[in-house]
Amino acid sequence: MRNIVICGKNIKSSFLSRNFVDAIEIEGIPVYCGLIKTQDIEFDNNKPENEFQVLIKKIAFSCNYRDKNFILKMAQAVNTKPEVQSRFIPVGSEFVGEVVDIGYGVTNFKIGDKVIGNNKYPNSGAEGVLGGIPTNRASQEYQIFHEVKLIKIPPEMPNEVAAAFSIGGQTAYSMLRKLGITKDSNVLVTAARSNTSLFVINALQKYQANVYVMTTSTDFDYNLFQMGVKKIIRINRNCENFIDEDTAEKITREVNKFNFIIDPFFDLHLEKLVSILAIGGKYITCGLYNQYLDLLNQENHKFELDGSHILTSAIIGNFQIIGNCIGETEDLEAAIQDYQSGALKVVIDSVFSGKQIGDFFDRTYNSKERFGKVIYQYN
Repeated sequence: MRNIVICGKNIKSSFLSRNFVDAIEIEGIPVYCGLIKTQDIEFDNNKPENEFQVLIKKIAFSCNYRDKNFILKMAQAVNTKPEVQSRFIPVGSEFVGEVVDIGYGVTNFKIGDKVIGNNKYPNSGAEGVLGGIPTNRASQEYQIFHEVKLIKIPPEMPNEVAAAFSIGGQTAYSMLRKLGITKDSNVLVTAARSNTSLFVINALQKYQANVYVMTTSTDFDYNLFQMGVKKIIRINRNCENFIDEDTAEKITREVNKFNFIIDPFFDLHLEKLVSILAIGGKYITCGLYNQYLDLLNQENHKFELDGSHILTSAIIGNFQIIGNCIGETEDLEAAIQDYQSGALKVVIDSVFSGKQIGDFFDRTYNSKERFGKVIYQYN
């Protein structure tokens, strides 16, 4: 069984005949990554403990922002602790795989089905099975899941799209369901180049809303306009409110205020955005930026929010602040259906395979040219 892993620097010399190890840097931290071969998983489909279990063989996988924390923790451990320099850990949150065996009680799948993860949260739908993301080790070539943690995909969905689909699709469609977007409403999406925002922007096209985006990048305007964005708001991290006075004045004249704001990083944006949310509007967020700064000793770069200011603004503006963690099975099904009908597009940046492991992680986390998901595919 093959595994794409973060590992210690001694792995290569320990398993030279079986494995490949590469070295890169992420956030200035040396990271050893590689292809490690381990024993195949044993699966007896007649055992009671496997009654509702499904064995799948991964075809491709991808990493998300959340994986960066796991990667940096492992990298720091192997760089500072001699006892873990011969260890490794598979990574990744999203995958596409083929069903190769099923337990005797499984009714939703058959051998040969292509599946992705079902991240249904907070309840998985099965007693004793945790809700949320099925695995933090999506790069393992073979893995066993309870059937409620998987969902079938249509044959029209290519492997690279499927390997990037489940978290972004389920999260985006959950947020849009909660917001109740209306035609001609003004919607602001922050961090436009983030994977979640790209899903949201594409999903918004069918709502016929006026979509505005915020981004620091100047390199992807054409791509964003092709996705249906009406206006790109360039932000400046050196400005107190991220937007210079001239830009703010132009937006105010054009939009006045936004009916809906969709933000993947509340700790970066929430406090600065409450003043531009319309009376009775809705702000929704699905995550935070500060997931790994502690590992880099960047305490001074943390973002402290003024809760009193935020709640006072919410009261005066009579608007809602909504938190969202992934979504329901129905949200993922809706995303799959829209993809199948052509109503949802998925932005793929690049696909790597073979020994391109350092290139895969480098493109995922270091490249300023990246636009969309980066995929590793087994061949």
